[in-house]
Amino acid sequence: MDSQFPNRSTLYSKKVLLVDRCQATREVRAATLRRHGIEVHTPENLAGARSLWQPQVYDLILLDVRRQLPGEALEFYEHIKGKSPQERVAFLVGSPVYLSRTWPDEVKARAGAPPQWAEAVKRFLTAA
Repeated sequence: MDSQFPNRSTLYSKKVLLVDRCQATREVRAATLRRHGIEVHTPENLAGARSLWQPQVYDLILLDVRRQLPGEALEFYEHIKGKSPQERVAFLVGSPVYLSRTWPDEVKARAGAPPQWAEAVKRFLTAA
């Protein structure tokens, strides 16, 4: 608790950039964070996220990687880390883990997937 404002959570006034293409999950996640006093910006796609993101503005960037093209998600992640290496990025990956600070090991290129998919997964694993 903040000693100056004992009734406020330590999350109060934090900022999160939540990138999720699915409106239903985006709204539920944002509402949950807002109930804890967190300011949430909710672009539905990476283009919107790029226009909102600036170095050291957000305390956390939450990126739902399941609903993004891997190459585009990796590009956005690399852009953030290239401009501001200290930025905190967490990947929403679904059950059973739900949240990961690194690209999950179980994500593998599927047989018959386009070569750029396999390359994007490898680059993402290396960058994380």
